[in-house]
Order: sequence, then C-alpha cells, then structure tokens
Amino acid sequence: MKSVLAAIAVAVLATAATAQTQPPNPNGALHVKQVQAMDTTGFGRPLTAFSMLVPTHWKTQGGIVWAPNNGCNRSGYFFAFGAGNEAETEGVAILPQITWTTQPGTACPQLQVGGARDLLTIYAQQLAQGAQVVDYRPRPDLMKDLQALAYRNDYGGMVSEQAVDAGEVLIAYQENGRDMRGTLSAAVIMWRIATPAQYGFAGQDIRGGVSLPAFGAFAEAGRLDLHVAETIRKSIVPGPEWSQEIARHHAVMNRQNQQHANRMSQITSQANSEISDIIHKGYQTRSAIQDRGHRETIEAIRGVETYNDPVNGGTVQLDNTYDHAFQLDDGSFVLTNDNFYQPFNGQRLSVTE
Repeated sequence: MKSVLAAIAVAVLATAATAQTQPPNPNGALHVKQVQAMDTTGFGRPLTAFSMLVPTHWKTQGGIVWAPNNGCNRSGYFFAFGAGNEAETEGVAILPQITWTTQPGTACPQLQVGGARDLLTIYAQQLAQGAQVVDYRPRPDLMKDLQALAYRNDYGGMVSEQAVDAGEVLIAYQENGRDMRGTLSAAVIMWRIATPAQYGFAGQDIRGGVSLPAFGAFAEAGRLDLHVAETIRKSIVPGPEWSQEIARHHAVMNRQNQQHANRMSQITSQANSEISDIIHKGYQTRSAIQDRGHRETIEAIRGVETYNDPVNGGTVQLDNTYDHAFQLDDGSFVLTNDNFYQPFNGQRLSVTE
C-alpha cells in the first residue's frame, strides 16, 4: 500500500511547470475558478467525474485512475486528483479510498482500524514520511448520508455488524527542507464478523472496512488556511453523466461479486456499491429539488448558497460563509466579506430564487 499511495501522492500534489502570477485580491477575498477532475479511460469517452473551485493561480493534475487488476479494490478505480501552486507550497488533493481487513492471505493490507482517527493516522504516515498527528476532530457532517449503513445482527453468538465514522487530522511533516502542515479528512465504513468456537473449530473475529476518498490540504507552517480548504471541499460537485455510468458499473460489479465471491467479499462489494448509490442518489436528489424551501434546507446543511450564473447559464453553488460573490469576465469567482468591494471586470451574483 505504501508504494501505491506514495506514487499517487507525488502525482496529484505535483503541479505544472508553467509559471503564473497570483492575481491581486481584495483583503480577505478568495479568487477562485472551477476545474474538472476527468475520467478519460473508464467509459470510452472523457467524462467529468467531479468539479470543484480552487484559487485561480493553482494548477491541477490527475483525475480518476483505473486499476482493474488490483485485487483489493473491486470497484476497479481510484480517485487521485490534486491542485496547488507552482511552488508546491500549498494545495489540496482528493486521495484514493482504502480497503483493509484483519484476515490474512488476502490482497488487502492487514490493518487494525478502530475508527476514522486510526485510519487517517495510518494514511498520513504513508503519504508523508515522518508525519506527526498534531490534532484530531470528529466530522459527523461527513457521514450523515452513511448512517443507514450501520447495523448489528446477532445469530446465536455469531455477530455481523457494520459501523460508520468520520474525522479529520491535522498533521506536521517536513518536505524539501520546509516545515509543512496538512489536514486529512475522510469517512470510513467498518465491518466485523465474529463466530464462536464450536464443533471443535476455533472461533473467529475478522474485521475490515473501506474508506471514502480522503480530502487533503497542505501548506507551509503558519499558512494553512482551514477555512479556504473547507470552502474548496464543499464546492465539490459530482459530474451527472459520470455518476450515472459509475452507478451502472457498481451494479454490474455487485452482481458479479454476489455470484462468485464468498461472504466477506460480498460485504466489501456491498459497501462499495452502497457508497456509489449514495453518491448517485445524492446527485439525483439535488437535481430533482425544485421547491426553494427544500433547496435552502439542503444548502444550509452543505454550507453553500445557490447563485445565478450569468456567464455559463444555470446556477453555481458557493460557500455561504462569504457575504458577497462576484463573477469576473473570465468566468472565475471572487468570494469576499468586504462590503465595499466591486470588481471593474465583473458583476455581483444574485441569489437564485
């Protein structure tokens, strides 16, 4: 696992060599543009897997990486996308999901994971050599849609259960002689099957799980802006066509696993499939919402506001912790709390009614 994660981390956190100066911003404002993470190989044509808002001077790299021969990842693909400045002193990344188990002899790493904190600590140490966890906080907001996956069944001493957890770690590490800080957040689904000793056979207690793709942000010590990082994370929107295709892909994979795999692999497949269903159903729900009151309730939960997009048409959702939003002539956005800011090359966005 270490070599795979290290390679992906280097790929997604690296930025293009072309220099670009950072545009001047009003005090406290965030000047952002919309970028796309692409899946260029999964479905015979390039599709936008998701879009997000990042500072206009950042470069992007990566997207969806297909690895069908990875025996531990039955979904067949990874998220591996990053954006950052040219000097590689700040940026964000969407990092691969991890599947693990305590069962020996499988293709998956054998890890002891009791919750999100354990997994994120392991993840951080794999991504940055010598990384130290400075702080941890639970993130119940990241697992609201996953609560339905939790259950416990007890059949005369045989226990089958599944739990969900989510959290965020703040880490410190060294890179190229620089003192760096980073944050990693993710939701995890953990399962357990325990059987009692009987008929001369020893009992078993096997555990495992799968994480959703992690979100990471990094910067030099003293420059990590957690508010900006959260603004970027909340701007992630799944691509509608890719969401539909990936839901079909998971449906096929789930049928195959049900036909050919044992009970443990079925549990892992079920988790992967249900994660995809949640993503797809979440998109369908957002697309179907017409009532403004319902829409604004969803916006409050996600921490966004919906604005009319005069340049591209339709609407755009932006962080609601900023009082004012503007769209510049080049299509980028400026978010600010400055009541007196008015760009000469753009216009104020109006809230969608």
